Amino acid sequence: MSSRYLVLPMGEAAGISPELIIKALNDEKRRAFGRVIVVGDKMLFRKVSKDLDIPLPFTSFVESDEELVSSIAAGEETIFYNLRCIDLEKFRYGQLSADTGLACYAVTAKAVNLIQNSYGSVLVTPPLDARSLAMAGVETTNYESMISTFAECSRGMAMLDAGGVKIFSHTHHMSLRDSIETIRFELILDTIIKVDSLTQDKSVFDLDKPLAIASANPIHADTLEYEKEELEAIMPAVAKAGEIGINIVGPVSADHLMHRASKGLYRAVIALFHDQAHIAAMSLDFEHTVTVNWGWPFLAVRVDRGSMIERAGKGIMKPYSLVQALTVARKYISQGVIS
Repeated sequence: MSSRYLVLPMGEAAGISPELIIKALNDEKRRAFGRVIVVGDKMLFRKVSKDLDIPLPFTSFVESDEELVSSIAAGEETIFYNLRCIDLEKFRYGQLSADTGLACYAVTAKAVNLIQNSYGSVLVTPPLDARSLAMAGVETTNYESMISTFAECSRGMAMLDAGGVKIFSHTHHMSLRDSIETIRFELILDTIIKVDSLTQDKSVFDLDKPLAIASANPIHADTLEYEKEELEAIMPAVAKAGEIGINIVGPVSADHLMHRASKGLYRAVIALFHDQAHIAAMSLDFEHTVTVNWGWPFLAVRVDRGSMIERAGKGIMKPYSLVQALTVARKYISQGVIS
């Protein structure tokens, strides 16, 4: 039995995710990412296919693990695992509901289960919407928390891959005011140690190059004046990391840091704030930036976009970001990367 399938849950049904999946699997770059299993509602996908006049790309439809085993043994390229979870009589494009939230949760749980049972190797996730998950009463309203729950693992850490520039962030989805409160010596050092441990795979990271960490405040390389965050937290943490054998430089002013990263000077970089990472990533390569989650029992690659419910059902979306996520996932497992 092959375990080289990429596994995709359908994401937010009322958003752009089903359209992106169908278009990505019909894309001319299809061969670059190979075998795929999609977990979703078959009747919904047939509706999207008909409404948007896009052919379904699936070579096999299954409704049980036993049928999946048979399709895998037959070498099917694109398998659809059907979970009946959408009431089409109530469904409307762009209309979030508890039903679409529960469906997103269910297909994600099943996709993780398939990987845990060795039917697939990598989880590739299209956009979800936290609002529908909240409507459904689901406490875990993002992929990180859902997958951590399903996989019973909390060690994972997200990395933006922007055209090969690898960016970790000290904080995620946190207000700037609250983020500043996390710039403390012990927390910065913990992030440095975690990033160092997650970037030891030489097939993905250049181990001859240092990590680099951003400054919290604007600085210049020749300055003699630093702010409290640099003096009391970042610089001591970098020094301590060096003492324990971690190759890291910084703090580097964020604008210079991301430019130098694009020139290939670092193994990976650590931003301190969510937007410090995301603005740089989207500026470097908006169409092809994806998020890779390291440290889980399996590799997970995510499209770094929202559900864009206002565009759902209109047939106007391009699948670039999902094609990139699938391509990155296939590249990594082809290099032997596990998590």
